Parts: sequence; structure tokens; C-alpha cells
Amino acid sequence: MAVSNFTFLTVDGTGRPSDPSSRAAIRSRCMKGVNVRQDSRRSKRKAKKTKERNDEVIRTNIQDISVTNRQQLAHASLSGSLPTEMRMSIDDIGFDSSVLPPSVLPMVMRCNTILDTIYPLEQTVNAQTRWTGNLLLVYHDKSILNALNMASSAVTDLTINTHLSSKTQQLLCNMLSTLNQGLHQAVKQQSPTTVLTILILLFTAEAMQDFDAMGMHLEGIGRLLIIRDRLPTGWDAKLLFKIQQFDLRLALATGRPLRLALEYPYSTIPTTGTSNILDKLDVSSLTVTETFQNLQALTQHVTESMHFGISLIWEDVQPQISTIQTQLLNLEESDLSDMEEALRLGILGFLTTLSLSPIRRLHLSRFCSQLETSYTVQYSNKAFGIWLVMMGLLSTVDVSNHVVRDMWDKTIDAGLTWVDARDTMVADKLPWVGFIHDEPAKKVFHRLQASRSPRESSQESLIDF
Repeated sequence: MAVSNFTFLTVDGTGRPSDPSSRAAIRSRCMKGVNVRQDSRRSKRKAKKTKERNDEVIRTNIQDISVTNRQQLAHASLSGSLPTEMRMSIDDIGFDSSVLPPSVLPMVMRCNTILDTIYPLEQTVNAQTRWTGNLLLVYHDKSILNALNMASSAVTDLTINTHLSSKTQQLLCNMLSTLNQGLHQAVKQQSPTTVLTILILLFTAEAMQDFDAMGMHLEGIGRLLIIRDRLPTGWDAKLLFKIQQFDLRLALATGRPLRLALEYPYSTIPTTGTSNILDKLDVSSLTVTETFQNLQALTQHVTESMHFGISLIWEDVQPQISTIQTQLLNLEESDLSDMEEALRLGILGFLTTLSLSPIRRLHLSRFCSQLETSYTVQYSNKAFGIWLVMMGLLSTVDVSNHVVRDMWDKTIDAGLTWVDARDTMVADKLPWVGFIHDEPAKKVFHRLQASRSPRESSQESLIDF
């Protein structure tokens, strides 16, 4: 029978709980059978039955997915449609596909559709390449099959309800059991399977808004990382980026420090062309200036990669993003001017848009309060004001927020069109990635313009370009 709740405990390097009061709970709930001889006939029979039950759960759930896949996709409110067939034979990948159940293919395709929603930067990679990559993972490590199945099932559950179904809970139990067993082996502590499993656990905890569980998982990641002069080595850069996105959102939601505060030494890469937006905003902070310039270079790299259909160089992208968010969150608000603080918040908001949720947007309460305070400041540059509002609305602020509405009505011309607003931001080289920001920003822009108060909509803008 699946348990109805989970308790996450902090342990030391030997696996013992840090809190003595937790030991009794572990003995009664989690440590049954530990002292049984592993080579006894009873232990072997028990292990065989457990394996048969787990295999049956996985087989049953895979069959369920093949029947209900499209209904689940609709519940998840995903924008993309599920591909009906693959453009190449699985056998062309280079392994015997007969070892995999036929229904694995639609399950992997569904997971890739979900990933397209969560990580828009994945759209720079050929979709077929991602399908084959995940199929290879499933082929080489069957525990990945259970992990992907749990992720797909969790999306369906949490879109409809606020809790996991018994089926998803059973899959989660299997994941946790497999993960705990693997963590006792040094070779598996930094394997892609382990990292992907923890990533899916983070996704589930965030969807349930369980910040304590998120913190525990991130602390575990920190212990697994090989740190040398505060730099991780040996980890896949793209997976590390995805994990650090959870760390960023948790820090913005709670005000707690980053668990993975990693800075990388790199030189600022100048963007093509020049922008005097920093002079217009009177920014003097060296840290804010450097992070802004590096974000400009990053957005240029992402835009060009999408345009030419080239995969992102994650070994360059991840260190830039990690360093930017670490440096900005280490700044003291009291050391910055109102304009510098607004730019800092805008950049952090931009970084949160690099990964989304297929279920519901997480409310970053502390970050939202900081943005609301920033929206009460009078800005002399209209392009920056529009950009700051867009980054807030795309990250955490609700479009109906009265502070946003007041600022918008007072500073933005009622006759301003979306095309002109976007061109203004792009002309000042404010960070913007078209295939990520254009559509959602256009929608919130039109909602703001359509909901202007009658008194303000008849007035001219108080601020000129």
C-alpha cells in the first residue's frame, strides 16, 4: 500500500540522521529488515517478490499511459500536440528495440513534450535527437523508465488536484528506494541517472510547493557535487542548469541563500553593437553592470542558436547563468540605488523565465514583494519600465496586481501598440529572447492595455521616450 505522505530527514555524511529524535521513526518505518542476512533463502525470496511487484507496477503503468496519453496531455494544458509517430524507426538508433514495451515510445514522446514546456531552451535541439536520447537512457537504465513514468503521472495528478494519486505515490516510492540504493555506490553518486532522478524529485516537490523538501534535495545535490575552489567538476552542464533553476526559484520565494551558489571565472563577452541603456539608467554598480552585459551576451548566443538551429553550448551557458544569479543574490539591496535594484530584479525575473511549469506557476512571494516596491519608483526610461513590468509578469506577478496597474496607467501611453513596445525594448538592447518571451508578453501587454482605468486611458503618457 502506498504511503500518504513522505518525511525528508537531513543526514550526515555516513547516512545517519542529524536529529536524534528522527532515529526512532527511521527504525519503525524505514529500517525494517536491515539486519536480515542478505544471502539467506528468506531474503532471496523477498527480493525476488519485490522485484516482480516493481516490474508489474512499471508494466501496468506503461500500459495505462498508452491508453490515456492524449487525455493526460490535455489535462496538463500543454501547448504542443503529441506526435502521432516517430520520423525514424527505433531500430535505426542502433540497439534492439524489442526489449522495450511498444508503449514506451509514446511515454517518452509525452515526456519530451512536457520538457518542451518546462525548458524552452531545449527547442534549440532537434526534437528527434531528444527522443532518441531518452530512449537510450531507458534502454541502458530501466530505473529511468520508472522516473519518466512518475514525472508524467505527477503532471496529470497535480494539474487536477493538489496531491499525488496512489499510483504516482507508488512510483515515487520506487524512485526513492532506487535512489537510496544507488547513493551507497560511489560510481552511481554522480551518474546521469542519479542527477535526473533528483531533478524529477525537485520538480514534484516544487509542484506541491513543498519548499522544505526542495531544500533537502538541493542540499543533497550540494553534497554530491565535487567542489574544487567552489567549482563543480564532472557534472553534465545542462542538468546542473536545470537543477540550479529550482535553487533560484526557491531563493526568490523564501529569501533564503542559494544552496548551489557557484561562481565561475569568465570574461565579459561584448555583444554586437552598443547600448547606452546603462548610462540612461545611471547604473554605477560594477556587479550589476557586469551581470547585465553578460546577460546581453547570453541572450545573443541563445537567439543565434535558435535562428541557425544549433544546439546551445551548455558548458558556456550554465556557468554564465550560475554566476549571474549568484552575484545578484549576494548583493545587498541597501548598497544599490533604486534604479540598480530595479535592474537587478529585472535580470533575476528574466532568469526565472528560462524554465517554466507545465502545471502552475510557483508564487515567488518575497520576489513579488520586492518587485511591487520597485514598481512604485518613477522611471525616466519608458523602455526599461515596460521591460521591468514584463519580466515581473512573466516570472511571478499577477497581471491583475493593483501596483502594476497603477504604474502602467500612469507611465505607459494608452495608444502604445505591442509592436512599438517590443521594438523600444529591443532598440535599447534590454535582455529578450523572442521565442521565449514574445507570445506570453504580448498577451499580458494587451490585457494591461485593455484593462486601463477610464480616467487614465484618456490621458497622455507622463513619460516620453
